[in-house]
Amino acid sequence: MKIGNSRIIKILDRISGAVFLFALLVLLVNIFSSGAPALSNSIRGYKVNDIRVKPLEKPDTTYQDPNQTLNQWFKKTTIVQPHQDALVHLRFKTYKELLSPTALLFQLAYYSYYMIIVLAAFLLKMFFGNLSRNEVFTQSNTRKLFITGSLFMLIPLIKSIQNTLFIKTVSSLNMNDSGYAFSYPFRLVSYETIFGAMIIVFSLVFKAGTDVQRENESFI
Repeated sequence: MKIGNSRIIKILDRISGAVFLFALLVLLVNIFSSGAPALSNSIRGYKVNDIRVKPLEKPDTTYQDPNQTLNQWFKKTTIVQPHQDALVHLRFKTYKELLSPTALLFQLAYYSYYMIIVLAAFLLKMFFGNLSRNEVFTQSNTRKLFITGSLFMLIPLIKSIQNTLFIKTVSSLNMNDSGYAFSYPFRLVSYETIFGAMIIVFSLVFKAGTDVQRENESFI
C-alpha cells in the first residue's frame, strides 16, 4: 500500500491544515483587533504571558468595592492577572506611546512570534500534503522538516526578546500603574526547543532516505 493511501496520513493532512488555518486566524485577529476594551479608551492593547510580577507594596487586605475595582479595570493602563507567571495587559492610550521606538520593537517581536508559528504550521501542512500525494523521500520534504524544526527552536528566543522589550516599553514610557514590578528570565530552551530538535532529527532521517532512494534510482 502506498503511503498516500494511508488513512492516518490523510487525517494528519487535514489536522495540519486545520491547525494552520487556526494559527492564521489568531494572527489576523491580533493584527486587526484593538486588543483592548472599548471603555478603556485605548488605541491598542496587548496581552503578554509569562511575565514575573512582584507586588511593589504589601497586599491590601481591606474590603474593596466591586464597582470601584471594575472602574479601575477600564481606567488603568496596565492590568495584571497574577499567578506564578502573570498574564499582563498593556494598553496604549496615545499614538505617541504606540509609535515610540521601544514600543515598535516590542510590537515587531510580538507579531514575529505569531508569524513563526503560522509559517511552521504552513510547512507542516505542505509536508503532510506531499505525503498524501505519495511524495515521501524528497529534498522538498527534507527542507520543509528542517525549516519547521528550526522555527520551533527559534520560538523561545523570540518570546524572550518580546517579553524583554515589553518590560522595557512599560518602563521607558512610565506606563506601569499596576502596583507590580515586572521581570523576565531570558530563556533559550523550552518545550518548543525539544519539539524542534525532534523535527530536525526527523528531517535528517528523511535526508538519509532521500539519498538512499536516489542511489537506488541511479543504480537501476
